[in-house]
Amino acid sequence: MATPEQSLRTLTTFLDNSIDNFTEDVPGVQNQIFRKVQLLLRDLDLRRGSVKASVKNLRKINRIKREIERIILSDKYMGEVNTFTEAFGKVTELQTDYFLTIKSDFTTPKFIETLQLTSIASTRAALTESGIQANVVDRAADIIQRNITENASFGDLIDDMRVFLTNTEESVGALQRHTSQIVTDSLNTYAREYNKVVSDNLNSQWFLYVGSLVEASRDFCRALVKKKWIHKSEFSQITEGNIDIDNDGDTEKVSLDGLKPNTNANSFQTLAGGFHCNHVVAPIAEEFVPAKIRKNFE
Repeated sequence: MATPEQSLRTLTTFLDNSIDNFTEDVPGVQNQIFRKVQLLLRDLDLRRGSVKASVKNLRKINRIKREIERIILSDKYMGEVNTFTEAFGKVTELQTDYFLTIKSDFTTPKFIETLQLTSIASTRAALTESGIQANVVDRAADIIQRNITENASFGDLIDDMRVFLTNTEESVGALQRHTSQIVTDSLNTYAREYNKVVSDNLNSQWFLYVGSLVEASRDFCRALVKKKWIHKSEFSQITEGNIDIDNDGDTEKVSLDGLKPNTNANSFQTLAGGFHCNHVVAPIAEEFVPAKIRKNFE
């Protein structure tokens, strides 16, 4: 049987791969949207290189909105949404496998089935009609409307749409920004919520902070990945930015930038490092914690 840490690595690797597989085609879709929007914007009435502030131009926005939604919500994209939401079931299996490494008679709590279904439903909504409408389609329409009402130059309108819709050196496009946050937060939060349910049932006192680090990882997550072993009594000071990184009794001040506003001792297990955080806070049986670290809390 795998060790607890090996089992957790399997889980976090699956989480990362599921997210990467969903987002890898998004930049191409964004470019396709921009090319289509650029073409449709050429139908706007201009005056001396500027977009005319006219009812006729404003009415053309609805067609552009429909085209953006049509390109995004293609059969291929909807299939990828279906594949991604299937990952929640696999996460449930991997979480259960993990808990069997620390408690041989562990069984999946009945509540997890409901949690999985509600997580899938909210994720699907955010990745399809309502989420895409609010975060991509409507915002693109707002940019076009603003340029029309302000008689902006056609060149400025195109530049605004390029920055909003596609990846640039300074920022990522709207679709990638939205979908990346949804898939990262939804799947990792589900894994963390599963952990929270079980740790409450077991009255767990020890936890592991695990997951991969990337270039954009926050100082908060970097500190906790290095720390690795966390006693429940440390939750309050950790969420205040005081972290005993080396587990030697001395805390260091760490930035809380990027954490969600309601992060505290009670919510730390589910919110972890905030938006786009790909780490889990997993309960661990005391016997697996190194003795020299346990000693600090005896």
